[in-house]
Amino acid sequence: MVQHGRDQLHQLWPELFSVEQSAELPAEELFRVDKGDDFGWPYCYYDRKKGKKVLAPEYGGDGEKVGRCDKFEKPIAAFPGHWAPNGLLFYTADQFPERYRGGAFIAFHGSWNRAPLPQQGYKVVFVPFSGGAPSGAGEDFATGFAGDRPVQSSGDARYRPMGLAQGPDGTIYISETEEGHTWRVWYAGEVK
Repeated sequence: MVQHGRDQLHQLWPELFSVEQSAELPAEELFRVDKGDDFGWPYCYYDRKKGKKVLAPEYGGDGEKVGRCDKFEKPIAAFPGHWAPNGLLFYTADQFPERYRGGAFIAFHGSWNRAPLPQQGYKVVFVPFSGGAPSGAGEDFATGFAGDRPVQSSGDARYRPMGLAQGPDGTIYISETEEGHTWRVWYAGEVK
């Protein structure tokens, strides 16, 4: 499961969070969900740089306090704040090379609230898996959706990835929300 982080830390608590911290926090999270798991929402959020969950300011947090957040499940992977993970696909076919089998593709819709910093996301990321857990860092799989200029407002992005599907032949389909396009991605051999 992927989860969006919360928004507006600086706008609501400027005495605790800088504009830059608010643009990067909290992390977007990828979870393995087992029966009975509790991920701490809304009491906690995950800080990628600290590698831990911290107490949300509404519940007495200051960006440092852990409090009750040490008892909740951590993500198995985390990504920069406000990238908006909206699609998740575990690849089960064999059309792509073996390293993709069992791995996770995540469609990031892109941010709207990193201002005054440029907006980010607008891509599909691949996370390799082995034995039911990530076996490496996430890597860009499909990019260029936003266009060739920095995105200052989400409306500046040409396309915003939204959904992922695997076709019967093992190809991957990526949908987007701005113009209704769907791309078909297949493996045609080694790219050099």
